[in-house]
Amino acid sequence: MFGWEFPPHLSGGLATATLGLVKGLARRGVAVTLVVPFPVGEPAIPGLRLVSGTWRRDRVRSIRIATPAQPYGGTSAYLASRTYAAGTEGTAVYGANLFAEVDRLAGIAGEIALDEPHDVIHTHDWITYAAGMAARAVSGRPIVAHLHATEFDRAGDGANPWIAARERDGLRGADHVITNSRAVKRQAQDRYGVPEGRVTAVHWGIDDVYEQWTGGGASPLPADAAIVLFLGRVTRQKGPDYFLDVAGRVAALVPEAHFVMAGTGDLLPRAIMRAAESGIADRVHFAGPVGGAEVDRAFRMAAVCLMPSVSEPFGLVALESLRAGTPCIVPPAAGVAEVASNAIKIDFWDVDKMTRTVVDLLRDRDRREQIGARGREEVASPRFSLDEPARQIEAVYRQAIAAHPGVGHA
Repeated sequence: MFGWEFPPHLSGGLATATLGLVKGLARRGVAVTLVVPFPVGEPAIPGLRLVSGTWRRDRVRSIRIATPAQPYGGTSAYLASRTYAAGTEGTAVYGANLFAEVDRLAGIAGEIALDEPHDVIHTHDWITYAAGMAARAVSGRPIVAHLHATEFDRAGDGANPWIAARERDGLRGADHVITNSRAVKRQAQDRYGVPEGRVTAVHWGIDDVYEQWTGGGASPLPADAAIVLFLGRVTRQKGPDYFLDVAGRVAALVPEAHFVMAGTGDLLPRAIMRAAESGIADRVHFAGPVGGAEVDRAFRMAAVCLMPSVSEPFGLVALESLRAGTPCIVPPAAGVAEVASNAIKIDFWDVDKMTRTVVDLLRDRDRREQIGARGREEVASPRFSLDEPARQIEAVYRQAIAAHPGVGHA
């Protein structure tokens, strides 16, 4: 399996999704060798065994490739990370740009494929598709390409044509494609021409074992604060501008309302400026990136979680919110809206309706608790466990392997 992030190295929800998938596969007895590009300065430890009480430790190995490549940045973000990476001193030792890093990973992938026994190659998003192709060229094993978000989801009209081309080539060249929602499946078919019979939508599940907040400590917010939470990357895709639009309107109607933006991204400076210009700087709190038990704490502190994403291929944050018993508002086009009946569906552009709904939830504790209880009960069902997506993905593996007669263990 080729990925680009894995806890504690993460820049988005893919790290959490990959961790959940690997856990689920391990529970089913599927041995996984995970190859990830971690930033320079981290120790490269081939054969690292991931430690967790929820899986058999001999089932999963992680191989670290030293590179500063990151999924959500472009060339400028890559150059900045390379400049500050330990040992590089801003030199070109790791290539001139992100695309060079993708090619470098692909070059290493062939060597790994020679050494690591495998039946199938699983690649996550465009940055690893070339690596999968290189591995298949060596071993002849089938490729399953996982599409979590298209370049058009991330960038909209500003989509990078080079990334889109690599995305297209990787999806068309794969033996089978997995998407995390039916909406992304349609994109794979409509934008990239992947045939119906070669693409399967598999929705994500959520882990029932996670870091829960057990600490106390004084909150920096007033004791009576009614918190509206935004948790995710502060980027165009996640709709921080719409969150602040709602915040300004809600603040005028609910004096005890406070707003927390947890996350970082290229639009964070603009979000801070907008909060100040709107006159609500004292009620909008920028928490920065959160992880571990702090994520659970954020959901439990919040009265409602608002996800006004312009494009949301799935939306694991919504499941995490529901797991904590916190009502969550998501766009009806989000992948999670296809399966979570207790998420509140409102279009990201409908600021009026989002405002009314948030105000109603803040003012009506009983209704809020009822919605939260239903959401918590829903995501606790086996349908949302890690085992269900792992079962479906294992079936895809077996289908891909069966389509290659004579291919056994590499």
